[in-house]
Amino acid sequence: MYRADWARRAGFSYRGLLVASLLVAAPTIAWLTSRDMAWSSSEDGPLMHTVALGTFVHEISERGSVESASNVEVRCEVQSRGRAGTTILWVIPEGTYVQPGDELVRLDASALDSELTQQQIVYNQSKAAVTKADLDLQSAKLAKEEYLQGQYELDHNTIEREIFNAEEAKRQAQQALTFSQALERKGYVTHLRVATDQIAVERAELDVQSAKLKIQVLDAYTKKKMLNQLDSAIATCEAQLASQRATHALDVKERDLIQSQIDKCVIRAPEAGQVVYANETNRHGGNEIIIEEGTVLREHQVIVRLPDPRRMQVVANINEAKIALVKTGLPVAIRMDAFSDMVLSGVVDKVNEYPAPSGWFTGDVKEYETTVRILNPPPALRPGLTAEVRIVVERLENVLQVPVQTVFEHGKRQYYCIVREGKDLVARKVTVGSTNDKFVIIKEGLSPGEEVVMAAFAYRDKVGLPDVASKGKDRDEAPAGESETSESETEDAAASSDGPPRGPEAPVPGGGPPGKNGPRPQGGPPGKGGPPSQGVVPSRGGPPPGNGAPRPEGAPRPGGGARPEGGPRPKAATAGVSGGGSSHGGRS
Repeated sequence: MYRADWARRAGFSYRGLLVASLLVAAPTIAWLTSRDMAWSSSEDGPLMHTVALGTFVHEISERGSVESASNVEVRCEVQSRGRAGTTILWVIPEGTYVQPGDELVRLDASALDSELTQQQIVYNQSKAAVTKADLDLQSAKLAKEEYLQGQYELDHNTIEREIFNAEEAKRQAQQALTFSQALERKGYVTHLRVATDQIAVERAELDVQSAKLKIQVLDAYTKKKMLNQLDSAIATCEAQLASQRATHALDVKERDLIQSQIDKCVIRAPEAGQVVYANETNRHGGNEIIIEEGTVLREHQVIVRLPDPRRMQVVANINEAKIALVKTGLPVAIRMDAFSDMVLSGVVDKVNEYPAPSGWFTGDVKEYETTVRILNPPPALRPGLTAEVRIVVERLENVLQVPVQTVFEHGKRQYYCIVREGKDLVARKVTVGSTNDKFVIIKEGLSPGEEVVMAAFAYRDKVGLPDVASKGKDRDEAPAGESETSESETEDAAASSDGPPRGPEAPVPGGGPPGKNGPRPQGGPPGKGGPPSQGVVPSRGGPPPGNGAPRPEGAPRPGGGARPEGGPRPKAATAGVSGGGSSHGGRS
């Protein structure tokens, strides 16, 4: 019973699985069928493009930010004075329109107020010192005047009086001596009295000489000494006064500086405009400085900007791969993200000579800052908006151009288009000009009205292309003295065959003839047989050089150059396939 139920359940699940598989497989089979049909239809008729003349425009598109070309920058003029900076207490909201004199920012001035109080005390002390030094100078000058007009005259008069008294005493002593001498002659006095009077006269003479010497010392020495002392005192007082005045001037200057710093803590608008915060970002893309209350500002740091709305510009970074095409004066079309229907005109105003600093996410990518001046900016334009700039690098009228999908490169700097000629598709070599990643200018090779295949690269294996790879290899590897097949000979040989043009003929492995007359000797012309030259080895499988002589040591191998030790043997180039098949040796 259990086994039957299990089988019934299993059979039911198998049938359901089969039905589900058919349901899933049916769309897949239908898609594959339609895909095969689509491929076959594309092979029968590929998507074509008609060549025509038109206007070619080459633009470089980058994104940037709008800013004013003339900003009135409001900076922090408060000195740090040993502190980390000055703190913002209040700032006007960003985007506010202000008039001259309106308050923008208020900074913390509490520390400056304390400094001003201390400096006021120092100012008062220095002012008192200046007053004292001035009075000392006046006293010194008065002392000199006092000495000259007072003490000196008094001393001089005193000495003159002493001289007068001494001379009077001398005269009286002289009279007394004369009288004593007369009495002595009459016998009234003794000789001792005369001797005593004689001594008095001599004493009076000494007093006169002493008094006269005093006045000489006063005039010659004492007066000069006192004047020197008084002049020294005056000079000292003058120096002290000058020093105190200089110190006081510094104190006054410091006090005024602190007062001016306090006044600068209130910042007002110098001109009318719209307030824009001077926020700064670091190299990682984050905000390094945000203008807000509590932010500490350094001296001369920009706080807000007042942009001039009449002079606006866009600053964009151009990749180094395109910077060589950007020149000053090129026209620019500008589109704002905020106003998608508005297209402004501009001109490249400046291209930096050096790349901008690389960020954390840009790596080694070099970008050059380019300034685009906006012509006639509208009033609604404001700084900080994101804009897309399209720099018109080149504009050509009435030129032949095709989509870039119709051109492919085959070989080194050789370009081809696949053109419809009747019912056949033919590869045609073209000369290309400028390109803008969408269209490319055709200088030679196509004419207006012709049809070219859009997905040309997908059809390159279905048309005949010259074997540029083998041709380049033979040219690079041919030893000195070996001639190369010219393009004209290649085209003539290809024209004589049934297939499309092939590249230069290469030797066939095993020594088989690549042309009509056997193997081409090294250094000989193509198509003519002949023994190989001495010392040169032919293709693999051919006869040895000379009459079986071994290859001399150091002789080059086929294809040019000796095979390095341990390296792979050179592979012989294959001949082109006739009958319309592809004859190129490999894709470039």
